[in-house]
Amino acid sequence: MCGIHLIIDTTARLTQEPIRQMATSLDYRGPDAVHIEEIASAAHKVFVAQNRLRITDIRPTADQLFHSPCGRYVLAYNGEIYNYQQLKASLRRSYTFQTNTDTEVLLYLLLEEGEKCLSRLNGMFAFIWYDRQEEKVVLCRDRFGMKPLFYAQTDSYLIVSSEIKGILSSGLIKKKLNTSQIAYYLQYKFAQRPATFYENIYEITPGTYYTTSTGQPLTEAGTIHLEKNTLPISEQKIVYTLEETLVEAVKRHLPVEVPVGLFLSGGVDSTLLLALAKEAGIPHLPVFSIANNPADKAFGTKDYYYARQAARQYGAEYHELTIQNDILDDFETFVSYIDQPVGDGAAWLTFLLSKEAKAHVKVILSGAGADELFAGYNRHWAYYQYLKHYHKLVKVLPALKKTASIIPTGRQLPFRKPFRLLQKLAVQASVSPEQTFLNFTAHLSLGSHLPGKAPLVEMDNTAVEQYLQKALIYDQTNYLSADILTLTDRMTMQHSLEARLPYLDAEVVKLVKALPATFLVKNGKKWLLKDILTRIGGKAYVTRPKEGFGMPFGAWLRTTKGTPFIQLVKDKDNELYQTVSYELVERLLQAHLSGKMDYSSELWTVVLLAAWIKHHFS
Repeated sequence: MCGIHLIIDTTARLTQEPIRQMATSLDYRGPDAVHIEEIASAAHKVFVAQNRLRITDIRPTADQLFHSPCGRYVLAYNGEIYNYQQLKASLRRSYTFQTNTDTEVLLYLLLEEGEKCLSRLNGMFAFIWYDRQEEKVVLCRDRFGMKPLFYAQTDSYLIVSSEIKGILSSGLIKKKLNTSQIAYYLQYKFAQRPATFYENIYEITPGTYYTTSTGQPLTEAGTIHLEKNTLPISEQKIVYTLEETLVEAVKRHLPVEVPVGLFLSGGVDSTLLLALAKEAGIPHLPVFSIANNPADKAFGTKDYYYARQAARQYGAEYHELTIQNDILDDFETFVSYIDQPVGDGAAWLTFLLSKEAKAHVKVILSGAGADELFAGYNRHWAYYQYLKHYHKLVKVLPALKKTASIIPTGRQLPFRKPFRLLQKLAVQASVSPEQTFLNFTAHLSLGSHLPGKAPLVEMDNTAVEQYLQKALIYDQTNYLSADILTLTDRMTMQHSLEARLPYLDAEVVKLVKALPATFLVKNGKKWLLKDILTRIGGKAYVTRPKEGFGMPFGAWLRTTKGTPFIQLVKDKDNELYQTVSYELVERLLQAHLSGKMDYSSELWTVVLLAAWIKHHFS
């Protein structure tokens, strides 16, 4: 796991200082080693740098940068290729390996096959591949965007780094807020790619490789294809095959040379990984969980109760971090680390939990990706029901929308969460299936995203399958990559901790992608994973309600500890309010504080953005 950086200087006047500053700014991504190389010609200079976190082959002799035997090519690489040993076996006749790294395998694959080899890679990765002879660079990210890569291009420079912070640290591009991202962020909690919150800084699209020659614009050159899988015949065979595939995926994700742990919530995804890790021969795996203060139980979760139980049941080494009000004192520090906001409270919790985990392990397994792949969110199930009952539902929509306004969701009552879900369904459903799912993924109260009149559509079984399939792909392409994977990578790497995601293993993805979308939800949300977990003693975690990796921010706002956050959103001079209505935010805040409605998530999104703008641009 690393940080990678590139500058192509067409003025040929730069020193190594900008690239050195880039590497220094991201030293937490690779504190074990730093390497910088300068490649000069009469017309330009190229600088490549690498921060290395030693995970696979931890010897200093395995540190990057890597060069082809002929010296023509330079590779800077970030990630893990889990099938590198199998790929290596196919290359042994042609190449002599000096290390046991996946980096060297990727180097020779690129030499042998060029970009065609990318579809064979099972892993998370981003890389910079420079050809000295043709003065050409290739930039690439894995299919889901588990590993990041950003770029900026001016008349004089192409600047590339694993994080926006790296690009800004070069001093070669002016830092300017991209206010056009604010409205989209408030609606979906992240920036609209490929743009970012900074003008003229862009994100490399996941699953895509870009190329450029010196002085030419960077352009998309191709995508990474996923090989198709053959469906098992029976439902029982599908479940059996999936279990086998998941066991092998967990084995591939277990490092050999450094200690590994697991983020454990006590939900289906992480508990299943714990059970499978035990099957893979790791009986006392260190696990790390979040616990809420009992006083915040109405706005918190009971994850810790199930996490403790799972740790005992599967023989794990249990570590628990209790979230108290005093963590709010570190909010400014947290904001200072973020190069662009992701309005998901799980980011802060992942940051805190990563700090705890780093004291014990160097690699952490995470259940991230399971919900998007196996249709595990409430919105997936709600959308499936909406599609199945489309013609009946559209007839009663007006009445449902009137009822929604009187449903109490802000008071600390036992039925608050199901009422909140019912309210969202009532308000967000529309005649348009496409718009309805967009509404399900958006923050209801921040922005107008309910369409006007739309025509009725023909909704048969084929249409249900097509709409649901598109919805899952939309979540995998947008929410998974821009929210879940972004916060997972940034918050773990901030503590030099490598996160591995077995559910996004290529073999698992190929199997699931071969299944109809309606099959994934026919017995309920994530029923395939639940069936496997039930059969290996995990029924208690299957039947518990899904809560997510949340924090009691809504409760905090109603105490004196929430005063600084309220002051943030009441600051009319914040640049946020050049785009969004101050009156709208004020109405949300007052409705929440009065207990009439629960706007915890929406207000966290606003608070984080306001604090981030104030810290980075004031």
